[in-house]
Amino acid sequence: MKKGLTTMAERNNNFNLLRLTFAFLVILAHGPELLDGDRHRELLTRVFGTASFGDVAVDGFFLLSGFLIVKSWERKPELKDYFEKRIRRIYPGFIVAILLSAFFFAPLGVANVRTYFSEINYLGLLLTTLTLHLPNLPSMFVGRPYALINGALWSIAYEFYCYAIVALLGLLGATRQRWIWLALAVVGLAGLPWLNLVNNSSFAGHHSVANFMRLITFFAVGACFCLFKKNIPLKTNWAAVAALALVPLLYFPMLEALARATLGAYAVFCFAFTPIANLRVFQRMSDISYGIYLYGWPIQKVLDWYFPGAPLWGLVAATLVLACGFGLASWKLIESPMLRRAQVARHVAGDLAKGQA
Repeated sequence: MKKGLTTMAERNNNFNLLRLTFAFLVILAHGPELLDGDRHRELLTRVFGTASFGDVAVDGFFLLSGFLIVKSWERKPELKDYFEKRIRRIYPGFIVAILLSAFFFAPLGVANVRTYFSEINYLGLLLTTLTLHLPNLPSMFVGRPYALINGALWSIAYEFYCYAIVALLGLLGATRQRWIWLALAVVGLAGLPWLNLVNNSSFAGHHSVANFMRLITFFAVGACFCLFKKNIPLKTNWAAVAALALVPLLYFPMLEALARATLGAYAVFCFAFTPIANLRVFQRMSDISYGIYLYGWPIQKVLDWYFPGAPLWGLVAATLVLACGFGLASWKLIESPMLRRAQVARHVAGDLAKGQA
């Protein structure tokens, strides 16, 4: 391998570190916004006046997901197995997070716990959970910005929509799906500057066509990095140039998302597949990023409720620590066991099939 050149076929990658970084950035972005109700103290927005670290992180998650989910389909393009994996990866952690949000975190932020439980629409809660949407719960954290128990969950349903699109296009065949994903990426990239003009940055406006088009664009770009990996040379010096070129473009509202989806994506994937000895420890770590994302918001809401005068960055630091704990518990007790059971079930089914043969 030439010096400075890497390949997307390597197992030695930094995906776990990237996911962990994106999860941390979500909490870093939500910290000031959940206290203030706006982004005037959000660090990245203060510098560039455009995207927040939360925007960068969520788009980054979809970028990586596009690569990894399409790769999963390529490895085993079987509909039943594919959706079983996706459901086991998303639903168990999400369901437990909803239950804890509704029945543990939310009651900590209400005036009357008995009234709160009596006003819950349990059927509605079940339906929103099954469809991966935000729960519609009685009033809580009254008087504080974003009186939602877990507003960060808005993107999970869109993630599953992308999974369904992967399966749909995958059924068309390897050759067709490559060019359809490329077309989706190109059309999406062309539309990003205009979507940014109508995008509503408030959490109440997150469920919109504009947001879904932005997220599917980043997902499609990630899918193209997977499907055209043999045609995309990843060179560290090119990635450095891309990262430097990205910085000034972040000042322009119509260009920042497009720049992140192109220059930023190239830099991200180059970093993802560049072997760095000092970072190998992250490859062996549990993947707690999903749990951090699921629990960061309710943890901060409760901390803010009980310690309203706490310094902003002290609150963010405490949220990060506690979210890591919940994320680790989610991985060890819920996510990992469910994935292991799926693997065992597939091995048993395979052995039975061999025996019958």
